[in-house]
Amino acid sequence: MGFEKQILRAGTGPKPRKGQKVTVHCTGYGSSHKPLIYNDVLGSAYLEGLVSYASRSITKDPGQQPFTFSIGQGSVIKGWDEGVMTMQVGEVARIQCTPDYAYGASGFPAWGIQPDSVLAFEIEVLSAQ
Repeated sequence: MGFEKQILRAGTGPKPRKGQKVTVHCTGYGSSHKPLIYNDVLGSAYLEGLVSYASRSITKDPGQQPFTFSIGQGSVIKGWDEGVMTMQVGEVARIQCTPDYAYGASGFPAWGIQPDSVLAFEIEVLSAQ
């Protein structure tokens, strides 16, 4: 249980430390491997579970912004808190989270994430401050 990480592109910068503000580009995938949509309008700290028909980096879409969060503070799912701390600035990785590192037995029905869902994210760390 936990998370698995596959490096897609190595980074050259430092690894984020607990408490730092980390900025990332991300695309989230459910078991269907279709992207989940980031809810920038509501300022959510998570990815919204609406399924998109296009396979693309959601935070890179026109009108979207990179996502910034405080790492290691519990403001995102555990798979992000722990997984992103293993990455370097500039790194692109795919992080797959088991349910206990995502939304668990409850899922997130309001966002379309079913109970006990395995989620995967393609994450690019842009900065850590």
